[in-house]
Amino acid sequence: MTRMGMKVAVAMVGLLLAGPSAAQMAAPLTCLLVPARTSDIGSDRSGIVIAVEVTRGDFVEAGDPLVHFDTRLAEADLQVAQITIDGLQERLGRSEGLLNRNLISRDEIEALRTDLALASAEQARAQIEVDRGTIRAPFAGYVAEVAIAVGELIGPEPLLRIIEVSELEAELVFLAGAFGEFSIGQDIALSVELTQANVAASVTAIDPFIDPTSNTFTVRAGIDNSDLAIPAGSSCAVAN
Repeated sequence: MTRMGMKVAVAMVGLLLAGPSAAQMAAPLTCLLVPARTSDIGSDRSGIVIAVEVTRGDFVEAGDPLVHFDTRLAEADLQVAQITIDGLQERLGRSEGLLNRNLISRDEIEALRTDLALASAEQARAQIEVDRGTIRAPFAGYVAEVAIAVGELIGPEPLLRIIEVSELEAELVFLAGAFGEFSIGQDIALSVELTQANVAASVTAIDPFIDPTSNTFTVRAGIDNSDLAIPAGSSCAVAN
């Protein structure tokens, strides 16, 4: 082998040992920045909407109320349960005094205690129905869509959508030839098309298969966007 050939061979070996960071990374077919979390919020109950607390673009904290339903029937059940509990507790207090004087049987006392336990269970059930009348945000984020209005009867469709954009996720689609170039935790520099700025991303997931219809696979990488400088939905590219 000539001296020139040996230099080329050594350079190629070094490049292979260095891995993807030393070589130009394959360009993805598509690169899109999406919210880290998206929630289409619905309800498993039926009811009439009496208030909508948010509008599109509002920021909400976890637990903030979003939508209220009519809970008057559940509230009435809650009041009935409380009245029943109060009455049973009073009767039980009097009856226990009579038991000490052998003026009432122990079975009657146990029957009152059972009725009190059942009334307490009904109260708890009614309270759950009242609480379910308010839909709350599952996490902090922005309201991306509101699909309900006051007076509407809710159905199986989502009521609204919340997205978290303080963290973004890059979805990069590569041809099968790039499979094996990436690893979990690997750092990737991305160029955001809208802002023309480079951002750091870290690989969080890699498809373990090739899509046979498109001969592609997807790599996902997380991006810190706590300053909200990058709008979700932006296109991106690998910055070599």
